Amino acid sequence: MKKGLVVFSATQIAALRMGLAWVVTLPFLLPRFREIKNKEWLILLSVGLFGNGIPAFLFAYAQTKLDSSLTGMLNSLVPILTMVFGLLLFGLRTWTLQVIGLVIGFIGALMLIVMPGGISGFQPEALLVVFASACYAFNLNMVRKFLPTMPSMLITSGSFLWVGPLCIIYLFSTDFLQRLDYEHALQSFSAIAILAIVGTTLAVLMFNRLIQSGGALFASMVTYIVPVVAILWGVLDGEQVSGWSVLGVLIILAGVHLVQKPQ
Repeated sequence: MKKGLVVFSATQIAALRMGLAWVVTLPFLLPRFREIKNKEWLILLSVGLFGNGIPAFLFAYAQTKLDSSLTGMLNSLVPILTMVFGLLLFGLRTWTLQVIGLVIGFIGALMLIVMPGGISGFQPEALLVVFASACYAFNLNMVRKFLPTMPSMLITSGSFLWVGPLCIIYLFSTDFLQRLDYEHALQSFSAIAILAIVGTTLAVLMFNRLIQSGGALFASMVTYIVPVVAILWGVLDGEQVSGWSVLGVLIILAGVHLVQKPQ
């Protein structure tokens, strides 16, 4: 996303990402289209919006204001938010230690959103990443509860069918074609293509498989790794990662650890 922003706008990046993911997965959907029941299409609409479309636009815009490392760190909230939605909407049971973990996790997130320096350190764009993480968490519960036996490729391709065509229509209503003539356009387009194929299509496919095999909370545990990877990429790209940020993400992960502990 950061490389794509050199040439394209945030909304163009999100639309291109979703559009390319749809194009890549469409050949896998067409031969098996009839396997999806009518009522399952509504669930796939939810997966398309909350698991893919809405977060793509939120992350792309947040990336115009925040470092890659910070957006990745805030992703570590997904397991905690997964449990929150599970408790409130999906009948998940909890116990005291998990509640303590929730509180600790939100304290860590608050540290990342409000950096040292009082109210002047408040980063409102970080709330977009929190909301995107909430979308992922809601989607985790939806896939686990309503699509437990659907093949992961059908979930992935069926959900992109809802958002991909609309994103392509929007993309070509902008100055996207003109920007293809800009300097560095090929590099930016290539970066978004890699994001769409590897970081979106392949990642979503594996993630849906994880949800079905191990459950929503188990799948959300991949976010243990996201902050570490995000920090490393940020450092390699010349971003400054403060000790305050590292402390915040460690506190979040401590909360996640308590949330994941068995009773």
